Amino acid sequence: MNHMLFSINLLTKEKSKYRIIFGILAIVFSISWIFINLGENDEIKIFDWFYFAIFLTLGIGHVIEGAGISLVEMFGAKAYIQVDAEKIRIKINPFVKEKTVAWNEILELEYKSARYKITKVDNSNIILDLPTENYRQVQGIKEIIKSFATEKGIHIQ
Repeated sequence: MNHMLFSINLLTKEKSKYRIIFGILAIVFSISWIFINLGENDEIKIFDWFYFAIFLTLGIGHVIEGAGISLVEMFGAKAYIQVDAEKIRIKINPFVKEKTVAWNEILELEYKSARYKITKVDNSNIILDLPTENYRQVQGIKEIIKSFATEKGIHIQ
């Protein structure tokens, strides 16, 4: 019997030096905007502060995400796929409800285009969407689900 837990955090970000560079440029631009306006007008208008805040926030966000840190995860959001001997749990993004289906409730699995149609033993259906941003990740998820389903004698189409 397989007692392994397969878990993927879907909010994990890859590091990107381009996003970091873009973020730094946005921060430098926002700060220079204030100094340029001070030099030209000797005062800073409300629009200039607004412009400064927008570009500074944009720059900081890109630096953080470029460093591989998920901003939405910092605020407590979760998105994941977990497969174990008991169930499949999928929360595709932070703004959708988690879907859980126990293996003993599954009669049949049908896979089409990053989506599982699961027929349950009570003949109801549930759709589980997979993330599509990373092809290798999708293939890994398919292999794990196939492995568990085969072990449990569940028909796969």
